[in-house]
Amino acid sequence: MSDHVLKVDVAEWVRRAEAAPISYQQRQTVEITLNAIAMAAPINVEMFLKGGILMGLAYDSPRHTTDIDLTTALAPGRDVAEQVRKLLDSTLPRAATALGHDNLVVKVHSVKSQPRANIADAKFPALKLKIASAKRGTTQEKALQKGLPRVLIDADISFNEPLLQIQVLELTGGRELRAYGLGDLIAEKYLAIIQQVPRKRHRPQDVYDLDRLIGGHKVDNVLQAQILEALIAKCQARQIEPTRASLEDPEIKRRAGADWMAMVLEIGELPDFEDCFLRISEFYRSLPWRIQ
Repeated sequence: MSDHVLKVDVAEWVRRAEAAPISYQQRQTVEITLNAIAMAAPINVEMFLKGGILMGLAYDSPRHTTDIDLTTALAPGRDVAEQVRKLLDSTLPRAATALGHDNLVVKVHSVKSQPRANIADAKFPALKLKIASAKRGTTQEKALQKGLPRVLIDADISFNEPLLQIQVLELTGGRELRAYGLGDLIAEKYLAIIQQVPRKRHRPQDVYDLDRLIGGHKVDNVLQAQILEALIAKCQARQIEPTRASLEDPEIKRRAGADWMAMVLEIGELPDFEDCFLRISEFYRSLPWRIQ
């Protein structure tokens, strides 16, 4: 676990969307949810932020996602969905008040287990949550009371995910939230790219994110070894054997680039895909594969 606490200005991230009312409210809802997780024992020490929100808060990514992705050390028991719902519903109002968002009503709208049956027996189960918010005393609140919320964010919680390095984030207001360390974050994104073929997916966002992470940080030999160790652990958990040549599969590159230009709507000006993929591939090959 990292001894360094990284301060992240969540309030500023929220303010950046102030000109767009729905996006602004969604970001407020994200801020409240993250603080609720940081406040609620025992999940405050057993959930770890990852994905696009972590990229936006800790690594200044311009991608605009409000989806919260987490990994948890909680056991995927049959009642875990209800436990998480109750914890969050009891903590979300306190988090909203602590952040000065008293004008918002925030609650868990739904929790679904994946798979829906036998979550305790699945290898990589998950919870799919929708968190709703509404402005007090408005038609939004009336719609929320009828179970028809107009503003929602998604929160996905994954179980049984290998995690080697943890980073502690200090949120605006001082609450601490655990997150993936940089090595695990990079490894997770390489895993997503490698898994494109068997999972029949397209992951251009991970190429973009990796290029920013690698280009924006000094990656020494220690971090390279941590990335490879994490990547091997994550791949082997899914019965994948990564090699130095994994990214040379032309189908992986084709899938990663297929929807590249669609990110223009989210990001604006994009770097060249070929240049990005070349850089992340060269970095991948430079990892110390001899430690296998």
